[in-house]
Amino acid sequence: MNINSLNPARDIEDMLCTLTRNWWLVILRGVLALIIAALAFLMPAESLLALTLVFGTFSFADGVLGLISAIRNIRKGRRWGWLMVSGLLGIATGIVVVISPFVATLVLATFLWASIAFWSVFSGALEIAAAIRLRKEINGEIWLILSGLLSVVLGVVVTWMLLTRPVESFLALGWLIGFYAAVFGVMMILLGLRLRKADRSDGAAFDDAPPSAKA
Repeated sequence: MNINSLNPARDIEDMLCTLTRNWWLVILRGVLALIIAALAFLMPAESLLALTLVFGTFSFADGVLGLISAIRNIRKGRRWGWLMVSGLLGIATGIVVVISPFVATLVLATFLWASIAFWSVFSGALEIAAAIRLRKEINGEIWLILSGLLSVVLGVVVTWMLLTRPVESFLALGWLIGFYAAVFGVMMILLGLRLRKADRSDGAAFDDAPPSAKA
């Protein structure tokens, strides 16, 4: 057995070296993310539809793999029920998305906004409750309460928009995807530039090293 394969520090070092040498791929990912962000801002409905199609494709592929795993478990005499059910549901979801992509997009958008609203209200209530219970043990509990109130207000606003302005909330989700892609793209480009600088520094250090060190 190779001892280096059991060394986590060596694995991390190898990973960093790979990232540094392929800095241009990191920048390319950032540029592609910025392009996706621009398209999402210009065409929010289309970007959300594309996301739904990707989700449907993934669900179908995951369902097929789950079904294959279930069949293998049947042959080996192992448990297969849950794999069979999840596989069939994944395949059914993918077929529904392909047959009715617009309906699936509306369902997905509604589910995502409802999840955001529920989590905002739930987490905000927990923050307020924690601040009240710990007000004697911590300082500045007012900020935790304000943070919780802000989360609750966000959840209420999202719920109100979802119920009264479904079209606007549908488009806003596309813009939210664009915002996330823009932030991700900028971070990837900045990371790629730093990796590029590190790669050039390592290359210069290697060129300046004595011949015995290069061997």
